[in-house]
Amino acid sequence: MSIVPTDTAAPFADASPLNPNMMTNNEIELKQTGAVPGGGDLAEPSKNYVHAASEVVSVAPTFFADDKGNLKFVNLVVKLPEVVLFGVLLFCFIVTYLLGAVVFSEGNPITEDLYTYDIKDVRSVAFDSFTLASEQVGKDWAEFFASRDGLTGDIESIYDSLKNPATNNQSAFFATSSSSDPILPLSERGDFTYWIYEAQTDGGCFTAETLLVIDEAETMFTQNAQWQNWCLREYNDIYDAAQGYECAQSLSALNVFKASSWDQNLVDDIEARLDNPVAGVPVLPSEVLAMLPSGAFNGREVYQLLGFCTKFGVACDIMENPAYPFSTIFSADDINTLKAFSVQLDADFLAVTSLWDGSGAINSDPDAVSLFAAYMKDLPSQAFLVDFFFDATFTKENPVTKFSRSITFWGAPVIGVAIDPDAEEEDTKSGDKRKEFVMDTFFKDMEKIADPGHSNKINAYYFMRVLILDVFLKILANDGMFAMISIAIVYFYMRFMLSSWFLANVGFLEIVLSIPTAWFFAEWLFQVDYFSSLNPLCLFIVAAIGADDIFVFMDAYKQSAFKGPAVTRDLKTRMSYVYRRAGTAMLITSATTCSAFLCTVASPIASTRSFGIFAALVILMDYILVMTMFCTAVVIYHNTFESPKVNCCVQCACVCCCPCVARIPEAETSTGKANAGQNVDGKQDRITEFYKGPFTSFVLNPATRFTSLFVLFCWFCVAFYFMLQLEPTKKTEQFLSDDHPLQKAITILNEGFPVATDDRGAKMFFTWGVGEVNRDGVNQMLRDDYIGKATFDEDFFLSQACQQKIYDYTEEVRIDVDGKYDDYVKRNAAGMVAVVSWLDEFKDWIEGGVDGHKAGEGSSLFGSACVRNPMREGYTFPVADADAAEAFIRFAYEPSCSEDTPYPGALMIETYVEDSRATGLPGNSFGFNGEKLKSTSISLESSVLDPWSEIAETKAMEQYKFFIAEAAHIDSLMEAECGKVLMTDIDQKYVMMNNQKIFRTSAVSGAMIGCGIAFVVILISTYNMFVAAFATLSILCVLVSVVGAVTIAGWTLGTVTSILISILAGFSVDYVVHLAHAFVTTPGNKEDRVRGAFADMGVSVMSGMLTSILASLPLFLCKIKFFASFGIFLCATIAFSWTYANLMFMGLLATFDVMKFSFGKGSKVDEGYGNVH
Repeated sequence: MSIVPTDTAAPFADASPLNPNMMTNNEIELKQTGAVPGGGDLAEPSKNYVHAASEVVSVAPTFFADDKGNLKFVNLVVKLPEVVLFGVLLFCFIVTYLLGAVVFSEGNPITEDLYTYDIKDVRSVAFDSFTLASEQVGKDWAEFFASRDGLTGDIESIYDSLKNPATNNQSAFFATSSSSDPILPLSERGDFTYWIYEAQTDGGCFTAETLLVIDEAETMFTQNAQWQNWCLREYNDIYDAAQGYECAQSLSALNVFKASSWDQNLVDDIEARLDNPVAGVPVLPSEVLAMLPSGAFNGREVYQLLGFCTKFGVACDIMENPAYPFSTIFSADDINTLKAFSVQLDADFLAVTSLWDGSGAINSDPDAVSLFAAYMKDLPSQAFLVDFFFDATFTKENPVTKFSRSITFWGAPVIGVAIDPDAEEEDTKSGDKRKEFVMDTFFKDMEKIADPGHSNKINAYYFMRVLILDVFLKILANDGMFAMISIAIVYFYMRFMLSSWFLANVGFLEIVLSIPTAWFFAEWLFQVDYFSSLNPLCLFIVAAIGADDIFVFMDAYKQSAFKGPAVTRDLKTRMSYVYRRAGTAMLITSATTCSAFLCTVASPIASTRSFGIFAALVILMDYILVMTMFCTAVVIYHNTFESPKVNCCVQCACVCCCPCVARIPEAETSTGKANAGQNVDGKQDRITEFYKGPFTSFVLNPATRFTSLFVLFCWFCVAFYFMLQLEPTKKTEQFLSDDHPLQKAITILNEGFPVATDDRGAKMFFTWGVGEVNRDGVNQMLRDDYIGKATFDEDFFLSQACQQKIYDYTEEVRIDVDGKYDDYVKRNAAGMVAVVSWLDEFKDWIEGGVDGHKAGEGSSLFGSACVRNPMREGYTFPVADADAAEAFIRFAYEPSCSEDTPYPGALMIETYVEDSRATGLPGNSFGFNGEKLKSTSISLESSVLDPWSEIAETKAMEQYKFFIAEAAHIDSLMEAECGKVLMTDIDQKYVMMNNQKIFRTSAVSGAMIGCGIAFVVILISTYNMFVAAFATLSILCVLVSVVGAVTIAGWTLGTVTSILISILAGFSVDYVVHLAHAFVTTPGNKEDRVRGAFADMGVSVMSGMLTSILASLPLFLCKIKFFASFGIFLCATIAFSWTYANLMFMGLLATFDVMKFSFGKGSKVDEGYGNVH
């Protein structure tokens, strides 16, 4: 009598007989094979089946199963496999089409990582409050200006006066709808060519040989006959091109070494005066000398103190400063002598440096030039002329630089391109024409010079904005090739293991289709609009996990042929068995993996949440497609391709591509042969033989088992120690591999040079008038481009008292007598602290004359040739409250005299808006909306943070604490007059700092939560506390081992490492869960269960491991650091997961009799053929 399972209340439930007189399927198999509990190989094919009678016992049908216990869905698949496969494929293709039509209709579907941070953090709130307010003010002004003809009241009269040529020499500005004056060709910075040099010898970058290479690199541009048509032009009159221009000089040490004239005698004299005491003044007492940093008071120290005063007219009271006891030692005549000494040095330095124009021949004594530059670098008032060219180790004692750099400037708009500043496509068109010119004229020579073999004395690296995209596209193409190789390895390994092109193609197709189907349901069903840049990694994740699921299903199918007539009575019964067994095993692992990825939902960072949700959906869709599409493909394979002797098209990749495809006669199928008692075709592969033989014996042998456990324990101790040594990263994280030329250049720039005057620092804004961002309605998952609404302090008014307070503060900071800002804020070319306030120019605008500054008036920040508008007359600074509103409106439309204007002649309202080079978001210091001043800001330029690099959390935190303390100091000075100040940057330095903290703190905690979830899922699926505990211990060991291994390899806990650790649990659960499920569902004692688990799941686990490891190897060669790190991490995780699952976990199960502690369903170990393996 044939026996079938009797309880099918759930599609994957273990069957339990309703008829108490029925034998269980395990009992039938034991009887058929002659095996007895406690001995034999339960997985060995039976040679002599004892066949049951043809009678079938009927059972009550359920929603999922028929009266024979077979699953109804499986019955449909067996009956109409081609129709089901076509239906599933059609559904997936329709979903993919709809997804593409909707998601890609608006361009790039990946959410820009602009708001990838915790929106509730105080730093994010400050950042969004300021940038959103800046954006809102800009929009409000544009709308106001467009509708200015409809003004009424006082505002109308003010704007009418602005239209009057008699009172406003900018009145023509208001006669057009344009918001700006036309721009002269090539008058703006359109691009730059950045050369970085690395010396290969102890002689440094500036020797006779290396200077020839540098000269070759830089003069290829400046000496080209067409350079005048591309260079950045400095016009003599910004409104009249006919007045002539000069090309902007490159920022290069070559200008120094190719000075038009070099007076070595004067240079020697300057150096001698700096090295010796100043004649005619008293010698300082030893106790005073001890107070000076150098312990001496030679000409160098005198000029360090007085250079700012005599050169720039600032800090002139330093000799009377109580902090220095000079006033008690030096008489007035002595001080005048010292100042005269400093004035003469100014003149002599100018005599030398004014000839640094790059027009001469290369200096025959480059060492003498380097030494003089080292002297200058040591003098604060002269250092700005040379500090850009020399590295951090370059000093008077070591006048050799290993690194140097230069910048050549290109102009915009390019000749022949529209010069309307409002034209949106102007920059793109200029860039395209510039790129074409560079590629045709210079690119081959640039590549030749950048080739490491070009010189054995110096290496040269370059980058340029119009070329950088091509560089990244080349990198992406290179890494994309390795990614495709990785995916191809998965495909061909599947073909090798499945021995069928048809199954390999369908299996690979279902893996690929799981991505768009998951995306579709995320977008349409769950309305998740945020698509993280991390999400594409799911292709590699599902390739590994999907291949593993396919191997599990296929191995269940192959082994089912040896389970006797109770399973092989017909294809419906057999496939129901396979569906239950493989489906249950995959369901447990898929649920565990999905849960591990869903742990990221607790992250405050939207991109991490999006990745976790998407990864979980991809794993779920992969499971569903395996159980539908691949299951159907296996039926077609069984019916059509499985027997090579019958079907001539066994190698076909699809059902419809061979004219000779025909169904195999039922008696010739593997099911028919097994049911008839014939030997099933198919030789055991080497992996199966290895697992069933040597490997199982290795684990079951006490000596080898305990040895392997001891070795793993020792390694765990080592890994645990090193895991505790893992530290947060202390330097800028790399984007590319160490050996890539672009990464070398970036590393040199970040680490090789001190902060120079010409370097761009991140600006810290201190703002009044901006309220806290309104987060009502914000849900980044559902609307990825909305992070809140700007608010303003409606009570804010820049009063006369507030103007004075802010001005006084910036003056105090600028001089910085006590050096408070030395380690935090850059100094500008004048040697003063780099603080920017539009109130400086506002004051200068009021106090300056019509034809330039009046003698003794105005600020030295704005050149003496600056012409001011007559409409500022009648005001005094600070402007009285009654006049302030009108004064601000008039000032807004005044051309700025600042050196930092976006283009020559830019208005104040355009000058004091700065777009971040990192985020593109604006920072509006002059928050004018056309009618009133909504907010105002000052900024300090950081000497440590820059707009592009993501520095270490600890380093950023040090800067943040300083500037937050400075904000508190500002409030203590002027909160009563101005209100509370808001401190933030516009480059997300502090937002990213907090992200690093989140990644660091959540990495291990996320992995721990994943382990906890794995414990619960395994406990529910096995009903055995010890099995669940051992499995979780295995996962924990994987976590410790991977983290310890990468620490040994030199990794630090940066953003990339943190992200990878947070998803570690999701990667490491599959193998141990598969073996745990196989162990508890195999009948017999612990040795039988170990043998059965290895026989049933060993091949699947080994195949999954090999697939993942082989697929990860090509990623090692990727140039993008994240992909390479991901490949290494994936390889390590899979390798350790397999090792601990097979040796430690199974070794513990072979040692302890854990099954007697089962509870619930787990105590019924021999019920239902869902438990037969």
